[in-house]
Amino acid sequence: DFYQAQGLLFWLMGSLSTRAYLTVAFIWVYIVVGFLWLWGKGLSLNLITLGEEAAMQMGVEIGSVQRQVFIASSLMIGAMVSVSGMIGFVGLMIPHVMRLIVGSDQRLLLPASFLAGGIFLSWADTLARVLLAPAELPVGIVTAFLGGPFFFFLLYREGRKKLSL
Repeated sequence: DFYQAQGLLFWLMGSLSTRAYLTVAFIWVYIVVGFLWLWGKGLSLNLITLGEEAAMQMGVEIGSVQRQVFIASSLMIGAMVSVSGMIGFVGLMIPHVMRLIVGSDQRLLLPASFLAGGIFLSWADTLARVLLAPAELPVGIVTAFLGGPFFFFLLYREGRKKLSL
């Protein structure tokens, strides 16, 4: 069926246009629980960035924190992807940009990335809707056009760091 194929294509490329408010409201439970769980682990995540050995000496159970972060992240990602499809590069770009703005303290970086990601996605969705109006691009295409070059910039920057060592 043509409409099922079109729906699948939009889900694979990511779209925010065909979801009912009730569906979006339903996933907020998972998003809020996952976010609060991660935010509560902010201090432990900050200590882990000092190095695993230093974090263990300060009482962080690294394996436990890693499992909890994995579970909370999976909970949120699963809920979001089930509604919007796969919208790439938002989770790659936004935390890097926000780290430049708010620093690397996870207790600040997590809420800043959460809000900035929503703002960026709203902007990208608006652009996807008006760029070829009355037709609509999947929002994943807009984020890929921005995220692809950003990804290559990160690869280039990391490559230069390794060459300078």
